[in-house]
Amino acid sequence: TMTTACRFVFMLGLVSRSLTAKVTVSNVEPRTDVNGQLMDIHDGNVFWDAAEGSWLWYGMGYTNCTLETGVIPPRDCPGIYRKFGEGCGFRADHQVNLYSSPDLVTWTYLGDVYPQGGRPEGIYFRPKVLYNPKAEEYVLWINYLPPAFNPLKSYPDATFAVATSKTAAGPFEVVTPSVNIANPGGGDFTVMVDPNSDEGTAYLAYDAWSNSHSVVIEQLTDDWHNSLGNVSTTGSLSEEKNEAPILFERKGTYYLLYGHTCCFCRQGSGAIVMTAPHPLGPWTLADDINPPSGLLGYGERAIKAQCNFVIQASNGQYLYTGDLWTTAADKLKSHDLQYWYPLEFDDSTEPPTIQQMGWVDSFEMDV
Repeated sequence: TMTTACRFVFMLGLVSRSLTAKVTVSNVEPRTDVNGQLMDIHDGNVFWDAAEGSWLWYGMGYTNCTLETGVIPPRDCPGIYRKFGEGCGFRADHQVNLYSSPDLVTWTYLGDVYPQGGRPEGIYFRPKVLYNPKAEEYVLWINYLPPAFNPLKSYPDATFAVATSKTAAGPFEVVTPSVNIANPGGGDFTVMVDPNSDEGTAYLAYDAWSNSHSVVIEQLTDDWHNSLGNVSTTGSLSEEKNEAPILFERKGTYYLLYGHTCCFCRQGSGAIVMTAPHPLGPWTLADDINPPSGLLGYGERAIKAQCNFVIQASNGQYLYTGDLWTTAADKLKSHDLQYWYPLEFDDSTEPPTIQQMGWVDSFEMDV
């Protein structure tokens, strides 16, 4: 149908919508919904859905647990040592929250799309949702830690679960409890549909415990319910001890961003960039666009964020989003902030490079 076709092209960022308003995005004020409630949404993704006539923001709801600091590294992640399901950021009651917006600023809460009672017991985080026009369904990928003595013991068995729904607001139902990845113990990840593929081919970028957190990319099955694993993979692309990948395309060039391992770290993790002419490569290392200051690289980063997602906005802008962990004024993890920044590209080079990011309290954009 025309509705399905339009939804597909809007999601992939192939069609620009008319500029209708100028909005201000703040990086210092906590985001609130239309009812004035602080938004509980983190490490997710945002895309335009023509069927809904709005932007959809799926993300993790960490509920109202108090930020914790431990003695043993990683200090901002003491929950990995605590009893399974009890540490802040590692509870079994995490929600996959959904908000909608006409302008990326005014947000309405639509609910928890993957409720605890309808999914396998475990710890969930870093959700990403795609819309598949062929199957006319929304596809949720999410990190899944199965029950163990504590999260640290569960990590070697960590995986990604896949769930689907015919509607944006769910509820999503599991179709693949544990995906077929080449490297067991899946860590942070992202998924992307290739806008240059006539078949709607999708890809998974992730790191894993079994490869010492080196980022790899694998092709998904045609229905996006699983990975092809070793059948179609780049192998390790990054150095070890890296995570939180972002994968997107612009003008025929594919960009992979990631940073060093950072378990809710307050100092941020950088944004190392690689480029390629195809999702499966060959990939070339570019630069860190959120580097630490100082000659020896031991200073603070301008943006103390961990890579999350790049939003392909309707005005042709690409918005970097990163989680600013441990920034909640009320010390609740559910209210940690996110940093958004309009990426700048140098199109005089081949391939085009991304300019170094900087801190801005706010910026204006047309939507």
